[in-house]
Amino acid sequence: MYGISWDEFERLSVDLAKNIQESNQKYDQIVCVARGGLLLGRLLSEILDLPLGIISAKCDDNKYIVKPEVSSFKEIQGNILLVDDILEETINIIADHLFKRYKNIKKIDCAGIFYRQKKDTQFVPNFYINKVIEKIWIDFPYQTKSLKKHADI
Repeated sequence: MYGISWDEFERLSVDLAKNIQESNQKYDQIVCVARGGLLLGRLLSEILDLPLGIISAKCDDNKYIVKPEVSSFKEIQGNILLVDDILEETINIIADHLFKRYKNIKKIDCAGIFYRQKKDTQFVPNFYINKVIEKIWIDFPYQTKSLKKHADI
């Protein structure tokens, strides 16, 4: 297990934003995946000055479920930056869902702090800071166990 602090999370988020800016890719909106991508999406939205949308997805009984709608004040269209804290090939399920649901999307790129590399996949995200092997668990400061530990609950 690797525990990440609030300060490290913020620093890595800023590093990710710099990488995205330096790529000269232009995006119309960020769509973050609830819940892990919420904080990262919020930070990137502020740093990159892009509107933020939220989509919910989760794995339930070994089935990946994506909610049909993106919560956003802006129409989902153009070039989208899809954000989650840890990226793996399941992000493609969300991207496929977005392409089917929102016909005016031109392209979707993926960004996250961590990229979990799995043996039997060709997936590599567009933007990430650290690559981790499949078996390493990352404990983010906003996860329930960490929050309860620091709040003495």
